Amino acid sequence: MSDVDGGALIGRILKEQNVKYVFAVNGGHTFPILANLRDNGIKLIHMRHEQATAYAADAYARVTGTPGICCVTAGCGLTNAVTGLCGAGLTNSAVICLAGQHPTTEDFIGSFQEAYGTDVVDSFSKYAKRVLDWSTIEVDLRQAFRAATSAPQGVALYEIPTNILYHSDAPEKQRPGAKVYGADDLRSQGDPRKIERAVELLLGAERPLIAGGDGIFWSDAAAELRELAELTHTPVYCRRAGQGAMDEANPLAIRGAWKKPFTGQADVVLAVGFRFWSGEKFGQPPTWTDKATYIQVDTDPERVGWHVPAEVGIVGDPKLVLRQIIDTIREVKADFSGRAGSPWLQQMAEVRGNYEKMIADREAETHADTPIHPDRLTKDLVSVIDDDATLVVDSFTLSGYTSQWFTAHTMGQIVDAGPLAPVGHGVGMGIGAALGRPGKQVVVVSGDGGIGIGGMDMETAAKYDIPIVTLLWNNSSWGPDFAAMPILKGRTDPFDMVPDIRYDKVFEPMGVYTEHVAEPDEIIPALERALGSGRPAVVNVASDKRYGHPSLGGNLLGSTQL
Repeated sequence: MSDVDGGALIGRILKEQNVKYVFAVNGGHTFPILANLRDNGIKLIHMRHEQATAYAADAYARVTGTPGICCVTAGCGLTNAVTGLCGAGLTNSAVICLAGQHPTTEDFIGSFQEAYGTDVVDSFSKYAKRVLDWSTIEVDLRQAFRAATSAPQGVALYEIPTNILYHSDAPEKQRPGAKVYGADDLRSQGDPRKIERAVELLLGAERPLIAGGDGIFWSDAAAELRELAELTHTPVYCRRAGQGAMDEANPLAIRGAWKKPFTGQADVVLAVGFRFWSGEKFGQPPTWTDKATYIQVDTDPERVGWHVPAEVGIVGDPKLVLRQIIDTIREVKADFSGRAGSPWLQQMAEVRGNYEKMIADREAETHADTPIHPDRLTKDLVSVIDDDATLVVDSFTLSGYTSQWFTAHTMGQIVDAGPLAPVGHGVGMGIGAALGRPGKQVVVVSGDGGIGIGGMDMETAAKYDIPIVTLLWNNSSWGPDFAAMPILKGRTDPFDMVPDIRYDKVFEPMGVYTEHVAEPDEIIPALERALGSGRPAVVNVASDKRYGHPSLGGNLLGSTQL
């Protein structure tokens, strides 16, 4: 066999792993990789900024359950991608970054675009490898796939210096090893004794709750989660990538916007692949109760009991463990029928009804307001999109309103910024989500801060004919009015932008379909035209900075109190 360079070896491993897309910004340090994509049936999506390549890869992973791949050049290319990679890492998304690097012979002497990515990503990556020998190009890349896709999923950096990447040699010299297994190949069940104890606790509970997290998504355990909930008449609250595992229109589904009466009062909590991070107040009162008995299921033993003192810890694959619990209930003929009309479920129906009435009444008060109120905008949005549409949320203000109005019916319908909470991820993530869910509507809910950082990749969407629709909350300001942030009022200059920028006119020359909306009755017709255009679209909505997040106001500090 004739000699090949490192790019050819990388290309054939990507093909071996069924990679369809690579999101990239080119650079001389990665040319051999890019040159070998097409011959391996891989589509290059060339973007405007390296940060967006990581965002696109992250979203692709979070809607498909398969790894997203980005490729960036050395030094500044890698450092530009770091925010997107960190976001994926903190969200436990399976992302592999292929990064070029200066030659190993020029370490610490001022090489062009010299940087050391393995050091840069160390705090949030699962795997970071600088390839130091031509014979390990393939095995090191396979190991990156193994790390990124094994639970808990995460970010893998594969950094290859040019003197190794550009070198050509006989492919037979590649070292074997690091077989990559599929999701079904290495699943493990939980301890049968713990399964029996979990069933006993669920059967004896008066106010049980199932909490489903990212592990439900990555294990593809939605069907088992629904079956267990319906078998035991147990309410379900799902978070992050797991949202939609239980259709939120189901009477047993708890929405995040009104979860606290249930997370705060449950007597038994079965948490499956669920992280009690800061957005969940680390599992502490008043969001969660410290009086409940916790059953925690996770693939990673280090997560069991990390934030809540789980009485029953089950280490195993969520899909298999849920099936074990279901099968055990049937085997022992545990009877949950008496729970069907329980006060707990009656309370849930009452809270749901009261909440839906509350937001409907609130919207009615501002229905005809100009400037347009977020309630009217989000209500109209959810009325026109398909039931299986994906929302990518990139707006502080609208993130709160979309969480109140949007109903997730399946997993992969909500893609957000995750715990890192950056701004400007929306368009990049929209591109990745649209390629991961072809034929499905993808709507990016963005603010003008986000569009200013990442909006130029609307040109990327136009270039590749990726029909994402960006709904732009244009309030000419970074964040809400200072009235909602008293620590700043009168003490610094406003965080304003040039007022009333017509972003529809900015993007129109790029081949993007555009609409401008100033009156509330224009919202639905504009969205229908944008969604029906079959093209990437921007709907620019004139709004008002006086409207902040519906529950946080101007607070961006989480649990920190001023």
